[in-house]
Amino acid sequence: MGGRPTIAFMLGSGMACCLEEMLGGRESFTERETIAGLRGPYHRGTVSGMNVILVPRHGDRVGCPKDSPAMLVRKRIHEGTMFQLSLLGTEAIFSFCAVGSIDRDVPLADTGTFIIPDDYMRGFGRSEITMGEEAKVIHPNMSAPYDARLRKMSTDAILHCGYSPIRAGLYIDNIGDQFETRTEILVLDRLTKGIGNRLVGMTAVPETVLAAQMRIPYCLICSNVNYAEGLDASTPVNHDQTLSVMEKARPMAIEVVKRIISEYTSQ
Repeated sequence: MGGRPTIAFMLGSGMACCLEEMLGGRESFTERETIAGLRGPYHRGTVSGMNVILVPRHGDRVGCPKDSPAMLVRKRIHEGTMFQLSLLGTEAIFSFCAVGSIDRDVPLADTGTFIIPDDYMRGFGRSEITMGEEAKVIHPNMSAPYDARLRKMSTDAILHCGYSPIRAGLYIDNIGDQFETRTEILVLDRLTKGIGNRLVGMTAVPETVLAAQMRIPYCLICSNVNYAEGLDASTPVNHDQTLSVMEKARPMAIEVVKRIISEYTSQ
């Protein structure tokens, strides 16, 4: 892509179709089969002389996702998209995710709070994801799954925008498409007691692993949209709640994306 640095943004629930206008010379691409899987839709263009790729994780549709977390696995969209990002020379991925929280002291996203996890664990459910023969490293070391430089850049961007970063956390991946049960949350709470800022989600860990296999630095920026099942009756655990909170948080997330691009170009 013209010899310029290329970075990508994975955009989760509530963030589809909200950033394309900033791309100079924008090109948009629909789903297409690759040798690794079905590549999802994406947009690419330039911002401040840098190549920027926007990937709406669940498809270019606001509201109900076109490709749910389970379909991302079934159709191998995670693999196809990561393969395409590697082909395009992507040198950094910033991934925005809506999550739930097991900890009540993690504010909701509409307060301007973003969580930058430093670790993950596989929770309930199992998905077989791999870049297979296309992997640059088939068994990556995951002692530091989220790139320290990108995490700092994200934290600095959040602070610059006047919002509140939580600088560490544990992302627990429970696949999907369903939310967790009360019993699952109870077990996860007991299992991870003593670890701060525990988040539950459905999509980020497959991306984390595949990015590591392709040696692309990867960072998570999470927005808490609810407290996990059984913890707080005032925040229902459903997709309407996710979209409601993200509607308020989206303008703040857009600011952070634009600031990350500015931070990256100044490196």
